[in-house]
Amino acid sequence: MRKRFFALVTAAALALSMIGCGEKETPVESSVYSEGNHTKEAGGEASVESGIYTAGTYTGEAVGYGGTVSVTITTDANNITDVKITGDQETPAVGGAALETLAGQIKEIQSAEIDGVSGATLTSNAAREGAAKAIAAARGERMEAAALTPGTYTATKEGYQKEHVTVSVTVDANSITDVQIVEVTDHPSTITDAPCRQIPAAILVNQTYNVDGVTGATFTSNAIRNAVRDCLEQAGGSEAFSGAVEKVSLTQGEDVHTDILVVGGGAAGMVAAAEAYSGNNVDEVSGLKVMLIEKAGFLGGSTSVSGGCFYTYEDESGVYDEAWRQNVVREEIEHLAGDKQENFNEALLYGETGVMARTLQLLNHAYATFTDTGLGWLCFDPPEGGEDKKWAGSYMTKKMNVYLPTTDIDVRLETGATDLLMDENGAVIGVAVKDKTSTYNIYAGKVILACGGFGANKEMTARYAPDYADALVFCAGTNTGDGIAMAVEAGAGLVGDTMFTQLGVNDIIGIRPDFCMPFIFGMGKFMGVNLNGERFMNEYVTGYNRAQAVAHQDNTTGWGIVDSDNENAGALGSESDLEAGYVFVADTLEELAEKIGIPADKLVESAEAYNAVIDSNGTDPFGNSAETMDRLDTAPYYGWLMRPCTITSLVAVKVDDSARVLDEDGQPIENLFAAGDMVLGNLLKCYNAARGVGNAIYSGDLAAQTAKAELQSK
Repeated sequence: MRKRFFALVTAAALALSMIGCGEKETPVESSVYSEGNHTKEAGGEASVESGIYTAGTYTGEAVGYGGTVSVTITTDANNITDVKITGDQETPAVGGAALETLAGQIKEIQSAEIDGVSGATLTSNAAREGAAKAIAAARGERMEAAALTPGTYTATKEGYQKEHVTVSVTVDANSITDVQIVEVTDHPSTITDAPCRQIPAAILVNQTYNVDGVTGATFTSNAIRNAVRDCLEQAGGSEAFSGAVEKVSLTQGEDVHTDILVVGGGAAGMVAAAEAYSGNNVDEVSGLKVMLIEKAGFLGGSTSVSGGCFYTYEDESGVYDEAWRQNVVREEIEHLAGDKQENFNEALLYGETGVMARTLQLLNHAYATFTDTGLGWLCFDPPEGGEDKKWAGSYMTKKMNVYLPTTDIDVRLETGATDLLMDENGAVIGVAVKDKTSTYNIYAGKVILACGGFGANKEMTARYAPDYADALVFCAGTNTGDGIAMAVEAGAGLVGDTMFTQLGVNDIIGIRPDFCMPFIFGMGKFMGVNLNGERFMNEYVTGYNRAQAVAHQDNTTGWGIVDSDNENAGALGSESDLEAGYVFVADTLEELAEKIGIPADKLVESAEAYNAVIDSNGTDPFGNSAETMDRLDTAPYYGWLMRPCTITSLVAVKVDDSARVLDEDGQPIENLFAAGDMVLGNLLKCYNAARGVGNAIYSGDLAAQTAKAELQSK
């Protein structure tokens, strides 16, 4: 039965794997074999000896995670003798690392029907499709492009978290004449706006659906491309419109200079840029040249898909003096309790207390409003019924997107930093960058790294937080640890060895499926078991702590078990959940065990021991208590999948009380600062409510205030 369960999980992963975090996505769908590109063998004409192939070299292309994946096969009359796969836009540590393995699979089985590489689903599917096209060309299975039936066609495709994008495509007999976005329920708009504007325009210009997606918006990008392809199939065939756009060779661009450079455009980076630009009062200007670069095609980062809550402390007297700051530090340490980092950076927390009042003024100046939750934190407050209500953090990023263009801050999107530039004394003097067309240097008086964590970088996860190497990834594909890697290369010290995780089910739906809400936040009295059917944790802790417990189980997998008397059982068992394979229902525990692939005798034994604790009001070996447990004895029984989803890393660059990056000896690296998720691990070893966004905005402001003051003092 366990083999059956593993087969289920593997199949689900291959079909659904993400994000994005990177962002994994439903791939552009398979098509009929295309002609591919045929190259003559060295020495003359391709061989025509009898066999299944015409000997030669053939290339087929398909859309992968980041762009075009090209599969080139070499054949003799009856065999594929060599396979090479290229995809320079695939994530280096995931899809890029899988290319050689995928090529080996194709050559080994002599077919495009390969297993693929787990965790690199988009790249695997592109390799299959590209290989199928190349093999078809080698077999001589060449098809003429069908003439299109003029008209307007519509198609809807799934996007982010089962939302959708509907597209209409108008064609004449030979070309695409119009592409319109009819409806998009993907959210937030700070992420979806860019692909909805850019991709239809690119398809029209290039007459192919195989255009580049918008960096960081893979879900929506692929949904649009899938839908356009569907429309073309309805019109008579997409074959003639599947070619890859010719890649532009990068040129050497002109170097630029600025006073303060902020690398990364999430909450920390946007607040840092706004602070660096502002004067003594938030409505004044500092007079400094400020530049903000972001490798995604939009600003917002992880905050765009956050709940938008951030902790804060207020001084009713308005003084915010030293006594108040010390009291805040003391209260915050008490609040964090067991969630704080073992090597807790009290200096950073102290520094952040000094900017809290200013940060709120800055955000208010940028049009953002908040509501008091009464829980010790504020939440960004989108209009009632607004599209940003689900992800209130997107409201903050949307407001910053409105504010920043009113300033003279030089904002450059799809521009990623590749290296820190340093002088002979080890001081940082800028960064080397790459955009879509060129490489160049940005020289800066101060550099603030706000590049996020490495949740989407499996290699860095395995190196720095190995317990989470097999966890699902549910974060932006742009969170690949670039800033941390650059800081380490410059000599920065690191702290922490864990990841920020939450319970989820897979890496498309990710965290918090609707049925999980009461069990994550209401702690809904369930029994948790591993793949051996054994209890392994105290269920009555936060979902974040439970996710860490699941991460240490075989296959990083657990199951939640309740019966029909459970107060939250009604949230389980919807038709879509059952069809998706992450919720199961059965009339007996034995039957449930069979369905989810765990030993029935162990599950029954665990349930009996669990019930015994409740009946005797005794001591639970896992630290739970009878009043927070719920008997398992009333059919039907429900089981739901629990997998840890990695949201970001809690391995941090060491910083001081002013957000200056410290080397391994604790000395500041001149002119280098860090903020946001890059420093979160200085404070936390697991999630604590409202601390992610709170740390982002305060550390971003702190870094910018320090950098600005140092420049102005000169």
